[in-house]
Amino acid sequence: MAVITPCCCMQRSPPLALVVALLCGLCPALAVGRPQVRVSGRQLLVDGKPFHMKGVNWNPVRRGGKHPEDLDFRGFVETDAEIMALAGVNALRTYEPVTDTEVLDALWEKGIFVLNTVYVNAADSIDTVVERMTAVIDHPAVLMWVVGNEWNYNGFYQKLKLEAARGLLRDA
Repeated sequence: MAVITPCCCMQRSPPLALVVALLCGLCPALAVGRPQVRVSGRQLLVDGKPFHMKGVNWNPVRRGGKHPEDLDFRGFVETDAEIMALAGVNALRTYEPVTDTEVLDALWEKGIFVLNTVYVNAADSIDTVVERMTAVIDHPAVLMWVVGNEWNYNGFYQKLKLEAARGLLRDA
């Protein structure tokens, strides 16, 4: 687990502090070794330079396998990262959290950022969000955090009504 240095952001609740510090770039203590990510107008800036995402959704499951039971980030990362890099991919989004630093290292070595999904299914406790974020909070491959996958259509995979799904999204 990453060591979080107390700072001005920690005067807020810890989950909010992590989101504010990392997504808004307000806390240099939490961003050591990580690219600085900012939004200026409608432009995403990484280390002060405009960043144009050329991305894919990545869900490495063997042929005939099922998601999420057969999800195998580590088993596919070397081959898939090479293919993605050759195709010019510089960012990928996951459907489940990547908390394996060896997987993140392999992607980072190929110049691929990760939009890391930290909450997708209402069957999971909302407390898992902070746990999943802190597991890899200091890894430079993590560009940003993702909550949900078409939650407005699938009700966080638990058939929640739209307002309940919105509330869960706010909580996450």
